[in-house]
Amino acid sequence: MASSSTTRPTVVLTGATSGIGEHTAHLLATEGARLIIHGPQPPRGQTSLLDRLGQMGAHDVHYLQADFDRLAAADTLAGHIAELTDRVDVLINNAGRPGPPTRQLTGDGNERTLQTNYLAPVLLTARLTPLLRTARGRVVHVSSATHLTASLDVDDLTLHRTPYSPAGAYSRSKLALVAHARWLTGQAPEPRFDAVSVHPGVIRTPLLHAMFPIEGDPPPRGAHHVVQAALATGAWNGQYLDEDTPARPNPLALDAHWRNRLMRHTFRLLPHDPSHAP
Repeated sequence: MASSSTTRPTVVLTGATSGIGEHTAHLLATEGARLIIHGPQPPRGQTSLLDRLGQMGAHDVHYLQADFDRLAAADTLAGHIAELTDRVDVLINNAGRPGPPTRQLTGDGNERTLQTNYLAPVLLTARLTPLLRTARGRVVHVSSATHLTASLDVDDLTLHRTPYSPAGAYSRSKLALVAHARWLTGQAPEPRFDAVSVHPGVIRTPLLHAMFPIEGDPPPRGAHHVVQAALATGAWNGQYLDEDTPARPNPLALDAHWRNRLMRHTFRLLPHDPSHAP
């Protein structure tokens, strides 16, 4: 494993090739972070992004490809990250997709939106837990205010029985992320790492426009809120942030019994139960 600097944080950022993720990478580069960025595109097309991040001040930049339509890809991604570093100071789970027009299943048998937006980040977080503990690091889940009005039947995570809509599938996946951030800090043994979920704002991206007929703010605004959550001093302890302000999440996320049931069902959908699964 590569040795990490004690003064520059090592940040893993998923979904870094467009939208909020790309602008988050820009801001982290100006902070001098060591960056391990992810996207679904082949590495040969990311040379200009890597050069730009280096010119902006990133201490060290690596790009890794993974398509979260396959859970095995998230598993492999974690292995490649572990080859590059012996610690992760911040893991930003930003990769996401809008709900498709009709319910679709991945090759793993999961509803596609849930897998990309929730199951893959949970799996990646679980696999990187040793590196997060070493650093006493932080997990940042990029969520959405749409989770506030969502409901989620933990016995029907793949929406076999629940009526499907693109925005509904998206909001359910983001509710699950908010609950997972809270669960992480509630159950983690020592040495602990921090976790937080953040609504970055209503941001003008293709993802937004795929589901909602609204304009939104420019991506740098959303990136600013993500970086604030990632690099803030102190501990968030599983809180949900509305942009830069702690806020009350969906009541389901505050229900410890519901969270534990969600996680039990979640880990049954993953390739192998991580060692800290409930």
